[in-house]
Amino acid sequence: MILFDGTYRLQRQENSPTKHIGKWACSWRLRIIDFSFNQPDVQHLRPYVVVATQTGEGIFKTTCAESLGKRICKDFDLKIDEILWIEHYPDEPALYVATFKPKSYFGTEIFYAVDWRPIRPNELEAIKPFIPETENIQCH
Repeated sequence: MILFDGTYRLQRQENSPTKHIGKWACSWRLRIIDFSFNQPDVQHLRPYVVVATQTGEGIFKTTCAESLGKRICKDFDLKIDEILWIEHYPDEPALYVATFKPKSYFGTEIFYAVDWRPIRPNELEAIKPFIPETENIQCH
């Protein structure tokens, strides 16, 4: 089941000196899939999938996981260790998967190091029914 399918935007801070450029700091096409809804009798290691596609809008040219990952998890009440995080860049015919490793702690807040790898065939097959434009994507 798709929990969210739309544009996710991060608003600029009120005191931002670049206010005149636009209201949004960045935007991504975001889809969140819940595998456990369709298969409640199956125990999934990662029951949620976040698929983010860069729109090219905004100031962040890095990955969505690094720039917005914690914010998206908070907004959608997701736990980082329950997510398969996939990103797509429209000018590349590939999908990449993020792995999050805790690197430091500040009180109760955790900061993560993000590593990337190409999507695996089984991961691609799992999301194809939900994301038709992955039909022409090949695994490396």
